[in-house]
Amino acid sequence: MSRLQPTETGLVPGEAVALAETLNAAMPKTARFRMPSGHPMEWFAFVFLTVLIISSVFVEFIPGLVRASFPYGDFSQGPEWSLNGLFGTDALGRSILSRVLYGARTTLAIVSVATLISLVIGMTLGMLAGFYRGPVERIVDLYANSMASLPPILVILALISVTGNSVFTMMLALGLLDIGTYARIAKGGVIAQNDRDYVLAARAMGASDMRLLLREILPNLVPALTAIVPPLMAGLIITEGSLSFLGYGIPAPAPSWGGMIASSTDLLSRFPLLIFGPIVAIVLTVYSLNTVGDCLARRMNHRGREL
Repeated sequence: MSRLQPTETGLVPGEAVALAETLNAAMPKTARFRMPSGHPMEWFAFVFLTVLIISSVFVEFIPGLVRASFPYGDFSQGPEWSLNGLFGTDALGRSILSRVLYGARTTLAIVSVATLISLVIGMTLGMLAGFYRGPVERIVDLYANSMASLPPILVILALISVTGNSVFTMMLALGLLDIGTYARIAKGGVIAQNDRDYVLAARAMGASDMRLLLREILPNLVPALTAIVPPLMAGLIITEGSLSFLGYGIPAPAPSWGGMIASSTDLLSRFPLLIFGPIVAIVLTVYSLNTVGDCLARRMNHRGREL
């Protein structure tokens, strides 16, 4: 909502100023996102994710880095001080670092699309459930509770068995997992805002339901939903890696972190460093996403206490 100016009310100057100050104080302040200001691990998380995203997107343009499918050196070669040999080579002589970066692009793309699907559908259902309540709320709660009670890997395996194994299936299956979580958060936020002064004022002025949801309520749901996105993305990365490890993830020959670990299990007794690269990538990515989520959540809570 736009801030009221004293000259827009038609009152005498003293009354107009007092009314404008009262209404403006009652309006919610938009939360602002700031970079971490103190803890070094928060800086590490932001920097690591930034470097990982940029490297995975522009991996073809990294000078000297071979393609993921090209052989680089001897089979199962140990790490060396070179770009392609930093993590060594796999059982086919391919650069593990190159495959980690190419796998990061595939994994991050799948998880990002799945998160977008979950966020849009879950936020829409949650807002409708919290605004209209009644049957709509019961249907949304039934779906959320049903998905929460089922093991995610079993749900995805059931969908893969019906539709087949593909990147599109992975995006859709992972996207279905977190719809209930986003719906619950959105529903709770809408219920908490339904009786706020700015919503009641807009409703009294004849605002439609669509305007109330999109202009008055949605902007104040964005911070809470944004803070929960990174941890949920971390969970999807673990789930995708588990499926790839089991052979139901990203189809070969496309590289994936879980698939790289699975393909090296038979050689671990002789070459234990084969899984070092993908494991480090998964651990640091999941840790960084959880750290970013905690950082955003603390800042949102601190902002909320100031209101």
